[in-house]
Amino acid sequence: MDRRSAISTLGGVMLAALAPQLRAQTLSGRTLRFIVGYPAGGVADFIARTTTEGLKGATAATVLVENRPGAAGNIALEFVAKSAGDSGVFGAFSNSQITTNAFVPQLVPKNVDPFKDLVPVIALVDMILVLAVRSDLGVKTIDQFLAKAREPGRPMRMGLAGVGTPHHLAALLIQRAAGLEMLMVPYKGGAPMIADAAGGHLDAVITTIPVGGPMVAAGKLNWVAVVQPTTIASLPGVPSLAPILNGETIPTWNGIFAPASTPVAVLNELHAAMQALLHTPAVSAKLRANGLEPLNLTRAETVARLADEASYMKDFLSKVKLDFAT
Repeated sequence: MDRRSAISTLGGVMLAALAPQLRAQTLSGRTLRFIVGYPAGGVADFIARTTTEGLKGATAATVLVENRPGAAGNIALEFVAKSAGDSGVFGAFSNSQITTNAFVPQLVPKNVDPFKDLVPVIALVDMILVLAVRSDLGVKTIDQFLAKAREPGRPMRMGLAGVGTPHHLAALLIQRAAGLEMLMVPYKGGAPMIADAAGGHLDAVITTIPVGGPMVAAGKLNWVAVVQPTTIASLPGVPSLAPILNGETIPTWNGIFAPASTPVAVLNELHAAMQALLHTPAVSAKLRANGLEPLNLTRAETVARLADEASYMKDFLSKVKLDFAT
C-alpha cells in the first residue's frame, strides 16, 4: 500500500461508499458474521459479543462472532477486506488496525489496503486506557508517578500488551510528553503482563478495566490515571492524564467495518440496528462497567474521525520508535 496517499484515499473512497446504490438488501433471514482479530475472552471479543447480542431479535438475522487472531489483527482484517460485499461478513475491529497498522512497516497489511477495501458501519465504543502501578511502589497519584519515574537509578519498567498496540503508543506518549525514560517491556497479551505486574516484575502498565481490575480489587495494583482526556464513573476519583499530555491522546475505539462493496442499504440498516442496541440501558451499562464508553456517531462522522486519526497517527509514529526486536 502507498501510505503517502492513504489519508486522501481514505476520505474519498469511504465517503463515496455512502452514496446511494441501486440494489438494496435487508438483514432479515441473512447470516451475519462478525470477525474479531483477537482471541476469545479479550476486550475486542467482549465488545463484539456484547454489542451484537441483541441483533438477532432486532433484525431477524442469524448472528455469529468468529475469532481469527494473529498478525496484530491483520488476519481478520484481510479476511473481511477480501470478502464479497453481499457475503454478510463484517469486521469487529479496533481503529488501530487501520489507522496505526497502515503506517508501521512491521504491521502494515500485506495483501489489502484498509483505506480502500473497508468501510465503517458504526463506531461502537471508546476503549478507556488506564495507567496502573504495582501497589508496593508507593504511588497513588500522577505527581507521585512522575516523581518515581524520574528517580535516578533503575528506570521504571512499563509493561506493554504488545508492540504497536494502543497501550504501547499511550506509554510512548506519556514518556515523550513528561520527558521520562522508561524501560518498555512487551508481552503477547494483557493477561501475562498483568500477572507480572502483580508479581512485582513490572512497575507500571497501561491497561483496561476488565484486564487490570481484578488485580486492583485484590490489592496488587493501584489505578493512577485515565489516559484519555476524560474521567469515568466506574473509576471515581481517578483523574485524567490530560494535564501532562499537552492536549494529545491515543485514539482508541472499536467499531464494525464492512467490505467496501457492501450495499449501502445493508450498511445503513446494520448501523441503525446496532446504534439502537448500543444505547439500551442494559448494554450501555455493561459496557461502561468495563471501561467502554458508547459512542453516538453517524457513518459520515466516523469516516471523518478515521481520516483525522490517520493524519495524527502518521505524524505521531514518525516521532517515536517501536522496537520490535525487544
